Amino acid sequence: MISVESGKEYKTMVLGLDRIKKFLSDIGVDYNKIKYIHIAGTNGKGSAAKTISEILINSGYKTGLYTSPHLIKINERIQINSFPVTDNQLKSLDKKYSNISKKYKLTYFEYITALAFIYFVKNKVDIAVLETGLGGRLDATNIVTPLVSVITSIDFDHTEILGNTLKKIAFEKAGIIKKDVPVVCGNIKKEALAVIKKVAKEKNSKIFVYNKDFKAEHISYNWNKIAQEIRYCGLNKNLVTGFSLLGDSQVYNLATALAVCEILKKDLPEIKFSTVKKVCKNIKWPARFDYRKYKTDGKKCSFVIDGAHNIQAIDNFIALYKKSPFYKKGTKLVFAVMQEKDVKAVIKKLSKVFGNVSLLKVENSRAADTNVLKKEFSKYIDKKEIYTYDTVKQFFENIRNNDVYICLGSFYLAGTILKFIEEAND
Repeated sequence: MISVESGKEYKTMVLGLDRIKKFLSDIGVDYNKIKYIHIAGTNGKGSAAKTISEILINSGYKTGLYTSPHLIKINERIQINSFPVTDNQLKSLDKKYSNISKKYKLTYFEYITALAFIYFVKNKVDIAVLETGLGGRLDATNIVTPLVSVITSIDFDHTEILGNTLKKIAFEKAGIIKKDVPVVCGNIKKEALAVIKKVAKEKNSKIFVYNKDFKAEHISYNWNKIAQEIRYCGLNKNLVTGFSLLGDSQVYNLATALAVCEILKKDLPEIKFSTVKKVCKNIKWPARFDYRKYKTDGKKCSFVIDGAHNIQAIDNFIALYKKSPFYKKGTKLVFAVMQEKDVKAVIKKLSKVFGNVSLLKVENSRAADTNVLKKEFSKYIDKKEIYTYDTVKQFFENIRNNDVYICLGSFYLAGTILKFIEEAND
């Protein structure tokens, strides 16, 4: 297996396309023989990518899916027809290419991305759905010319790299737009959308915009099934469907994904909209308002696990949480966050909703220190209601019977909690 020091992926990041292009060219991997969908966005790109890939799979296409970060195992990032690359396959790829990659000075993310391209080409997928790692313009995935480019949302995140205004961030995301390739935009603020439209015009790319060319609306929630019903009014298709991902943001994501599939119908005529309802009802995408039960040693409790880690995602989560039955149950917050996030703003928001907080140390060198977080939370919450834990095991040893915990702030935290629950429930 490929191993990496916690936090190294982000810290060793060097944006640019030349290294990965040269590497793939010199080892003779023609990634251009595959069709692609390319997705950027501050939030929602993973959910949209998963939905599109499942519709393609259920329409009979051999479909690759590349996403990041992973929650529990790196294998999750590289999938074909919803099956992650196996340990043996990944070891084999790593053994063959790791030394060569060092010659080209590939960063960790570039190397994983290159392995995904190699794996997809080797297995002759019909199409691959690619999620950008960070930004878009200089992201390692941006070496492809896709059938459709997709931008799900624009908001503040990674501002130290992408810029501190919506216009600058939008320009970086819009870097995935290619000449004469259509682009589909999710629910994006006017200021950012104007930048995307400008780039699309320069590239002669037809643009399809949420709430103008297509739209969707939430109809109802079914909290027993953790699902919602959505009405989609598309470019040519209209339908009502259940969807197993919750929240208004997932309404936008689903609409965006379905609009992409409508456009793809021209190049991929086997796409079946008759399968959409089945796909939407059964999609599993962990750490997106992910409800889990945990039972051990006579204790039973519930968790809602979400990877929300920036202001837009936190706002989306809180809006949904307040509509949920969990809101009235005196839920408790489990929190961890990376240092580079807008920590003070996130904590201020969460402190208005939660009065009991457990701060968990996660194994990542970028993670904010739990004592620093405790000091920040104590500005708003009684210190007696703030707990710190050095290990996930220690936290679970102190949970109380019938409690409901909300886990937020980081996909690393989400993965840590999910792994512990899944291993305990086995």
